Amino acid sequence: MEIFLVPVGHDGYELYCEVDDHVASSTDARGPWRRRASAAFHGTLAYIEAERRRRLESAGGAVPRTRGQRLRDRVLAWLAERVAEQRLLWHLRSQTEVTARFPDDIGAADAAAVVQGSLRRDSRRHLVWMLVHTFAYLASLPLTPLPGPNVLAVFFSFRALGHALSWLGARQGLRRVRWRHEPSDALADLRRLASLHGSPRTQLAHDVAARLHLRHLDTFVERMTLGGP
Repeated sequence: MEIFLVPVGHDGYELYCEVDDHVASSTDARGPWRRRASAAFHGTLAYIEAERRRRLESAGGAVPRTRGQRLRDRVLAWLAERVAEQRLLWHLRSQTEVTARFPDDIGAADAAAVVQGSLRRDSRRHLVWMLVHTFAYLASLPLTPLPGPNVLAVFFSFRALGHALSWLGARQGLRRVRWRHEPSDALADLRRLASLHGSPRTQLAHDVAARLHLRHLDTFVERMTLGGP
């Protein structure tokens, strides 16, 4: 597995990697409860991914939508963003050796400190949100007997499990992964984005993505540097 330290601004970094669209279903599934939880989580994830692709394919259409459909699309878009943010940590759970590529204008020790600091922050943050969403899920259970699906319970259970997987991934990266750090001149070139605008900025991000053989790096960089969703 490869992770990239993407410079954002003058002194910030974001961890980035590209993985398959489908999260590996290697969630610890010992016992019936874990199997059911894993199946429910991956089923919800597959639904979000399918809806995301459907929305992208029909984005240029002029079919009118109701207010409820627009709200549903916004919720699905928000969930898709959260899935994208946590995918790196989900995949890190099953890794024992990872290469971190970093801008060659900093040292390997500094790059290691960036990675470890990011994982520590992620571990604390996802632990807190896992507990918050777990309590919210338990609080929503009394609504189950009401007619129709218990949307709140489904939502909070999905979010709680997502944060749990992210927390486990951050812990794996901190405790068990053996890291290798390799410098990259292409990543260092991304620092120039802060002083560029318009087409030169877009072209540089696209060129760096092509040099690193990453399909979506330019989109990720634009979202991070412009404060996107």
